[in-house]
Amino acid sequence: MITNFYRIEIPFESFQIQQIPYSESAWASLKKEYNKLASFFRNKNFIYISPCKGLNLDIGNFVTLNVADNTSIIISLIRHLVFRKFREEFPERIPQSFSPLRFFSTKNEHDAIRKLLPRELQGIVRFQRMVEVEARHITEARSLSFGLLIRSRQRWQFDATLDELYDQGFDLIGKSVLESHDIPGLEGVLAPEEELLGEIQSVTDRSAEIVSNDGTIQRELRMLRMQRTQNQIGAYLAFRLGDKSVTQIFKNIQQDRRYREQPGSSFGEINKFAGWFAGSATAPRFYENNDGFYFTVTDNNRFDGVSIPLQRTNLVFDYGPGASATSPLRGLADYGPFNSERFECNNLRMLAICHPQSRGAMTQFTKQLIDGIPESRYFKRGLKSLFRLTSVIPTIKEVKNLSPEAYEVAIDEAIRDSKESGFDLVLVECPEGSKQIAICENPYYRARVRSMSYGIPTQGVTSEHLRSPQTALEWTLAPMALQIYAKAGGTPWRLPATQSVDREIIVGIGSALERPNLWAGAEQSRVVGITTFFLGDGSYMLGERLRSIPYCEYFSELLNSLKSSIESVAQEYAWRVGDTVRIVFHIFKPIKNIEADVVADLINSFPQFNILFAFVTISIQHPWMMFRDSFIKQGKTSVTLCERGDNLIIDTHNCLLQLRGDKDRPNKQHRPPFPVLIRIHEKSTFTDLKYIVQQIQDFSFLSWRSFFPCEIPVTVFYSDLIASEAGKLSKVPLWQPTFLEQHFRRKQWFL
Repeated sequence: MITNFYRIEIPFESFQIQQIPYSESAWASLKKEYNKLASFFRNKNFIYISPCKGLNLDIGNFVTLNVADNTSIIISLIRHLVFRKFREEFPERIPQSFSPLRFFSTKNEHDAIRKLLPRELQGIVRFQRMVEVEARHITEARSLSFGLLIRSRQRWQFDATLDELYDQGFDLIGKSVLESHDIPGLEGVLAPEEELLGEIQSVTDRSAEIVSNDGTIQRELRMLRMQRTQNQIGAYLAFRLGDKSVTQIFKNIQQDRRYREQPGSSFGEINKFAGWFAGSATAPRFYENNDGFYFTVTDNNRFDGVSIPLQRTNLVFDYGPGASATSPLRGLADYGPFNSERFECNNLRMLAICHPQSRGAMTQFTKQLIDGIPESRYFKRGLKSLFRLTSVIPTIKEVKNLSPEAYEVAIDEAIRDSKESGFDLVLVECPEGSKQIAICENPYYRARVRSMSYGIPTQGVTSEHLRSPQTALEWTLAPMALQIYAKAGGTPWRLPATQSVDREIIVGIGSALERPNLWAGAEQSRVVGITTFFLGDGSYMLGERLRSIPYCEYFSELLNSLKSSIESVAQEYAWRVGDTVRIVFHIFKPIKNIEADVVADLINSFPQFNILFAFVTISIQHPWMMFRDSFIKQGKTSVTLCERGDNLIIDTHNCLLQLRGDKDRPNKQHRPPFPVLIRIHEKSTFTDLKYIVQQIQDFSFLSWRSFFPCEIPVTVFYSDLIASEAGKLSKVPLWQPTFLEQHFRRKQWFL
């Protein structure tokens, strides 16, 4: 296995460095007098000094430190020396940040939009390659290894000021704008910090009035730049080139992105950048200070024999033995869904809401959804046959117009006319461009809230998908049929029952900050917490949404929610005094590690049980990349994507895991899948990394949103979906969170 982690060679076990006791006055004095001659960083109660090579500075007291025992100091030295070397070699280049070191490539071929623009716009609007270099340390064979994590990605750049755009006649009203500020003491060393002020509401005498979180403020146009979003840059390009040209430009960028993100292309670029930091075999690049600390960067990025042998995920389709398969579609075809004999909605009643002009398309779509597409390789059997339903009874209801109120009236009338039979699901046609409509006035979300008030889940379908050709329609119908069955209360498949004397539950913890906008000064004080509970066999037990509360109350609110939920689970599954209970917490985005403190308090609340817990963060936002071994093809080194189950142990608490391989994505035009980074918190009392990695792999195949494995386990994926959908529903008039508690606590309404 190869990665984007290039090991650093430090050829000594101890080193000398200067230090002085930390104080604010000492720090300010050093920065003022020696900022261009040495690097300074704080570690605990000391300031450490790293003078430039060739400058004999005697500022502090020399101390001798061991490399293995001072990882944080070593990492700081590596960061400073790499940054210093980059600035020495490229004094005209201003990095975007210090750690990680971020800088833009200056090569024209690394600007993905340059060749698509006319000459007068080239270099003004850029989609440039940005390189990130980060110092890290890992543990290999119980030994410490330092290295550089290197990756690159495209980022928009737009150099024109608002003053220049105003002179060109570009409409600035409604545009989000940035204001730059030099970092004190780092002028010309690091790029200025940028602050997103707000939106322009008017322009007078080359001055903009901006709606911000501090009220209406004024700034001169020459001091501002437009926020570099694709929408805003697209609006400017449309102003200069026309809508048709811009549509083609972005289409070409998307196609180019597919090439750039292929493993051979992306890894080849990373290797080139790593080669610069390493130098050559005959002339390696030395990073050193004047006190004798130095290192070199190597081209060693291989990891051999440090992975966990994982079993293929086996899915179960019946309570009895033998009904298992590794493919969801194969298992459903051979055995039917897991709870087909106990499913309460075998005569599934479905209400379809559509526009009058879409009735024909809706009837055809519904027919194919129910009975399948005989010519399809992927969706031959349809909802009724695939999930062993006795019948699927559709009712088509037209809306009188496209207003959100018309959708609500249509649902009310259909439910009233159905008398006592009711419906198990509402299929709602979403109008074209509905994603751009505000949630509070969005016809789909208004229909969804009205339907959920009756205890009925919903499924959306766009007008475009209603009229898709059969070759494309199968990719819409298959996951939709799966979601409908799950939303109606079905269990398509499960994992094998956990073979353990310990009781086990898996808890997904999610949270979202409520923020009115991304402008500077926006309040982030309110938090929405989400918890999902699963048994070891993947059975979805319940989902809890915490109240929207101030951040300072989040700790106690989460603790109370977990307590009440675990009490309910303990009672329902007859936990006995003295039982050993294993609780594995999965979390996608920690908020200052507060959840780990909650878990510690939670364990003390149940002294009658012997509770072991693992607190596991599962992240897709990390700098690590992982590829299968390279091979030689036509004289060039090439790499391949990792497949599902490929993994790499970074140290005793961290592991990279590929949850979705190249074969597990239906559309090869989408970006290649990346590995997740799994980390077991140090406070955990259950630390079996192999068991947890296997469990996370298995739980990634439990999402009933698709027949393909998910890129994250269902524990955090469901929590994320609940947080997202609950946040949207809260913006709809007449929405009440009690709808979820009353009707959907144990159903996957959010799929």
